[in-house]
Amino acid sequence: MIETPLSKPTSPGRRRLLQAALLAPTMAALAGLPGCSLPEQVDGTFLQPWLDHTNWTAADWQRSMNLARRVGCRQLVVQWSGILGGTEGDWQLSDFSFRMLFNAADQAGINIRVGLPFEQRWWQAISADETALRAFFEESLQRAHEWLQQSTLPRQRRFAGWYVPYELEQYHWADAQRCQWLAEWLQALQRAAVARGGDCAISTYYSRLATDGSLVSLWESVLATTTLRPMIQDGVGVPGEDDHLALAPLLAFFKERGVAFDAIVELFHELPTAGGDGTQFRGESADFARVQQQLQWARNSGAGNVLVYALEPWLTQDTPQAEALRRAWRL
Repeated sequence: MIETPLSKPTSPGRRRLLQAALLAPTMAALAGLPGCSLPEQVDGTFLQPWLDHTNWTAADWQRSMNLARRVGCRQLVVQWSGILGGTEGDWQLSDFSFRMLFNAADQAGINIRVGLPFEQRWWQAISADETALRAFFEESLQRAHEWLQQSTLPRQRRFAGWYVPYELEQYHWADAQRCQWLAEWLQALQRAAVARGGDCAISTYYSRLATDGSLVSLWESVLATTTLRPMIQDGVGVPGEDDHLALAPLLAFFKERGVAFDAIVELFHELPTAGGDGTQFRGESADFARVQQQLQWARNSGAGNVLVYALEPWLTQDTPQAEALRRAWRL
């Protein structure tokens, strides 16, 4: 998460700002390569759809899934099905786009966890007062119910559950009452999703903003009412490897409680911006040696699955850093 104090414009988040990196993919160069023994393999990856993805052809989806298969992926998390209230207006991946994706995933032997539509108002709501926050919870829950009721995705052969496209951190949820409202909202979302088939997961990360809240307290509240599957972001893409130390209490809590979770390794490195206030994001593909250290941490964390964020764009874009990462990965 790219973070800013509440006195500044709320950032739309690290993952929301990776769109620019999709402008020059080299997916075709990665398609159809002969198999070889890779230095690292992972269990899964994320796909962050943008409006451009609505124009992808079957060949585009096949190239993407073939790359994921070559890296060892058995699962894909589609971060969201669309965006509501974004700068480009409301949009969603069509049923036809999803059919092409699921067909390509089936051929590659990859299961898909589908994210609900993302509501851009989330970033304003979690920084707002009680009235605005509760209004967001109520309205977004109703829209999620309606979308889930109409979705045909659970009928797809490789459908493997749902993903709630909002990332949980301790900064905005230090207040016990707000945390309780959050837990109740997530409980209702999870029930609606599970009723349509499959389990439900959500990401979490450690916020570097000063707060009295803690990830352990937050997840104690959430898990008291839900069985959401946590997916822990390693956070190395922005603040660096110190985030692994900050996550240790949460890992210990999950181990003590027997909570199954997944780990997410970030394949990018944040670059400085002119403003330096977190409202913009520039990044480049990470160094392979750093990624190997992250993967080792993830495998030792007790995670059930290790996913990367994300093969696209950080392995596919046409940059020297991405090329070096592909070369080190023998792709």
